[in-house]
Amino acid sequence: MSASRPSSQKPTVIGFPFIIRALIFVGCTILGIALGYFIPMIAQWASTLPWIPFQGPLKLISSFSGAWVTTVVTSLLGLLAGLWLAEEVIKDTLRVVVSGETIRLEKDGGGQELSFENISMVFLDGKQLVFLGHAGQELARDKYEWASERIVSALTAHGYAWSPDGDPYKEQYHRWVQDTPDLPPAVNALLKAREKALQKEEGREAKELRSEVAKHGVVVHDEETRQYWRMQAIEPR
Repeated sequence: MSASRPSSQKPTVIGFPFIIRALIFVGCTILGIALGYFIPMIAQWASTLPWIPFQGPLKLISSFSGAWVTTVVTSLLGLLAGLWLAEEVIKDTLRVVVSGETIRLEKDGGGQELSFENISMVFLDGKQLVFLGHAGQELARDKYEWASERIVSALTAHGYAWSPDGDPYKEQYHRWVQDTPDLPPAVNALLKAREKALQKEEGREAKELRSEVAKHGVVVHDEETRQYWRMQAIEPR
């Protein structure tokens, strides 16, 4: 499916609706206050178990006494922890804003904006939302938490091309092994470092190394800790 002309309709936002965001904040806040209230009692119980580490801090917390400490101080700390947790949950979940001119991906307090003219195809690779450029390069890839129907509807309504069968280049990938002769030494070195990052579940490091590999015209696809590669600027079969 090819992209059509950009739509002039109102942008579509795929993310937490206001009511869900409010429920997350309320739920995490209540949980935090409850946990904060019971912290001294939990610490007192844990301090009686010698095999639990941090006995010093636990005994200090369990020494707190009086309604003022339990109901105000520790509950306030729990409230703050709950608010922080809610903010982290929302911040760590991808928010997609689709319009006829651009697509904005917001996550972790940052964002990436892609132009309609630069996007040739969009598809889901498992739980990863992937945007391809006209040379077959990956413009963006991120974990997508929402129902697939939501993104398909939003993209097609604004004129973007969607691949219902997934990656149109999937037949062109090769399994990467150390010192693959078809790749330059610099790319092999990057993929070796990236393999270690995947094995250690260092997601941010693996993502940064993927970007470095892409600068050499190589696209990387993962299956658990296995890496597959292809070159850019090849027509899909």
